[in-house]
Amino acid sequence: LPALPQIRAFRHWMLDEIAGQLSGRRPTAWTQVPGAPGATPTQLAPWDASEVEASDVPTVAADDGNRIIAVNHAAASLLGRPAHDLVGQRLTVLMPEHLRERHIAAFTSLLLTGESRILGRSIPVPALHRDGHVIPVRLSIQTQEAVDGRTVFVAHLTTTTVVPAPPHAPRDERYPTRPVPGPVHLPTTAKRAHGTGDGAAVWLALFADAGRALHSTLDVDERLRRVCHVLTRELADWCAADLLDEDGRLRRVCVAHRDPRVPVPDRHLGPLPTVSETSRGSLARVLRGAGPLLETGLPRTGPAQSPLEARQLELMADLGASSSVVAPLRAQREVIGALTMVRVRDVPPFTKDDIPLIAELVRAIALAVDNARLHRHAHDNAEHLQRALLPELPRAEHLQLTARYIPSSRTAEVGGDWYDAFTLPGGDTVLVIGDVTGHDLRAAVAMSALRNMLRGIAVDRQEPPGEVLRRLDLASQTLSPHSTATCAYAVVKSDGDTVNLNHSSAGHLPPLLTTRAGDARFLDAGRGLLIGMDPDLPRPSACDPLPPDSTLLFFTDGLIERRGEPLDDALARLRQYAAGHARDPLDVFCDELVIRFGADTTDDIALLALRLTPPPD
Repeated sequence: LPALPQIRAFRHWMLDEIAGQLSGRRPTAWTQVPGAPGATPTQLAPWDASEVEASDVPTVAADDGNRIIAVNHAAASLLGRPAHDLVGQRLTVLMPEHLRERHIAAFTSLLLTGESRILGRSIPVPALHRDGHVIPVRLSIQTQEAVDGRTVFVAHLTTTTVVPAPPHAPRDERYPTRPVPGPVHLPTTAKRAHGTGDGAAVWLALFADAGRALHSTLDVDERLRRVCHVLTRELADWCAADLLDEDGRLRRVCVAHRDPRVPVPDRHLGPLPTVSETSRGSLARVLRGAGPLLETGLPRTGPAQSPLEARQLELMADLGASSSVVAPLRAQREVIGALTMVRVRDVPPFTKDDIPLIAELVRAIALAVDNARLHRHAHDNAEHLQRALLPELPRAEHLQLTARYIPSSRTAEVGGDWYDAFTLPGGDTVLVIGDVTGHDLRAAVAMSALRNMLRGIAVDRQEPPGEVLRRLDLASQTLSPHSTATCAYAVVKSDGDTVNLNHSSAGHLPPLLTTRAGDARFLDAGRGLLIGMDPDLPRPSACDPLPPDSTLLFFTDGLIERRGEPLDDALARLRQYAAGHARDPLDVFCDELVIRFGADTTDDIALLALRLTPPPD
C-alpha cells in the first residue's frame, strides 16, 4: 500500500472497485508505470505553498482535482490576473480553448494510470492572458507530496517572449497563512556530521549530496531549496537561504526544516530589509563580506540595532535556535547571498571546528548558484536579442500568416534560425526561412546580415527565386566568406483565381503543403546547395499551385531532427501529424506542432505558416 499513489482519484477508484466487485463486476487493474519521468513526488523539496509564493519564477500549483491551489505574484503578473482570483479555479482557465479537452483527457489518464508524457520535461505551450491574447511559455511540471499525502502538481512557467519582469509586489494578505502546529518531536542531528563514523567520509558524502541537489536543476531558487533540504538532513535542523538581486535588494528564498511536517510562517519569506552600512547583526556582516560567523547562546536578548537584525532575531526565536552558522554565498567578486544553518535546543551546537568545512561547502554552493544566475541572464539576453531580430508579419489580402520561434530549452545562446515575410513593390508576398551554421553570437550576426541582404536583393529586382538566392550567395561569399547557411525563398503570386508559389531552396528542408482534405506533401523541387558553397552554380526555381484553404509550412530542422532518427522518418511523422490538424485554425495548427515536436529540443525552432483564405461570397 505505501507504494500506491496518494491521490484522490486512486481512493475513488478503490472504493468504486470494492462496490463493483461486491455486485459481481469483474475487477480492473490500477496500472502504475515504473520509471515514468517525474511520476514520483520530489524527495528533495516537499510541497510548501509559502515557497511558491516567495519564488520569483512564475509558478502555479494544482491539486489532484485539477484546481489551482497556489499562484505566485510572478505568474499572476505574467498572466494578467490577480492571484486570489485564480486560486480555486480549474487549470483550464489558463489555457486556450483548443487545449482544454486535451488537458482534461491527459490529466485524467495520469491520475488513472500513473503514466505521463510531460512530467519532468520542458514543453512549449501557449498560456492564456486575461485580455485573451496568447503567451508562449515553456512549461515544466514536477510532482511533490503534501504533508497529508496528497500529490501536488507544481508548474514553472518560462516565457519565450520578451515580458517585463514583475515588480516585487507585496504579499496578498487575503491568502490564509498555514497555522503552526503544536510541538513536534525533532529528531537528533544527523549522524554524518556529528562525530559517528569516519569524519572525512561523512563530509565527502555531504559534499556529494549537495552537489547532486545543485546540479539537478538550472533554476536558481530551486537549487537553493534543494540544497537547503540536503543540509537539514545532514548538518542542521533548519536552513535559510537569502539572495541579493542586481539592485541590492535582499530576498529570503526559502526556510527549510528536516521534518517536512513543520511549516514555515509566511512572514519569514520574501523581501527583507535593506542591507546598509549601519545594519548590525551576523546576517548584515556576512552580506558585507564577513564570515562564516558562528553564533552560540541563542536566542539572544536585547533590542535589535537595525530592521534586518530584528528580522533575523525573530527568525532565530521562532526556530528555537541554540546555535547557528551564517555563511556568505560569495561569487568570484561579490557576495550574492547568505546561508543560515540553525541547530535547536537539545541538539549538540555548532562549534568552531565545524567552520572550515562549512566554509568550503558553502563556497561550492555559491559557485553553483552564481553559475545558474549567469546562465539565466545569458539565456534571457540571448532570447531578447533573438526576438529583436525577428520581424513583424505583413498583412496580406486573402492570406493568413503565423510564425513561432521557440528557443532551445538547454542552451543560453542566440542561434542562427530565422524567418521573414514582407511584401514586394508589386504586391506579391515573400516568405523566407533559414538557418545559419552555428549557435552563438557570431551566428546571430551572420543571420541578421543575411536576412537584410536578402531583403535588399529581393526588392531591388523582381527575379525568379533561384536567381535571388544565387545573388544572395554571391553577396554572402563577398562579405562573409566563412559563413554557410540554409535558406528557402518563396514568392506567393496571385493570377486571377489561382495562387502559385514560386520557390527555391538553398539546402533547406522543403516546405510542407497540407490541403483542407488532409492531403500533405513536401514541395521538394527547386533544391540547390547551401549558401556559402559555390555562388557560380545556377540555382533552380520551382512553381507549385496553392489550393484554396491549403496550409503552407516552412520550418527549421530543430522541429523534427532528433539524434538517432533517420530524417525521412522525422519528415513522415511531421507530414502525418500536420495532415491530422489541417482543419485547425492556423494559430492552433502551429501550436499543435510546437507542442508535439518541441519538447526538450536541443535546437531552436522557427515556424512560418501561410493559409489561403477564400474571398467572401
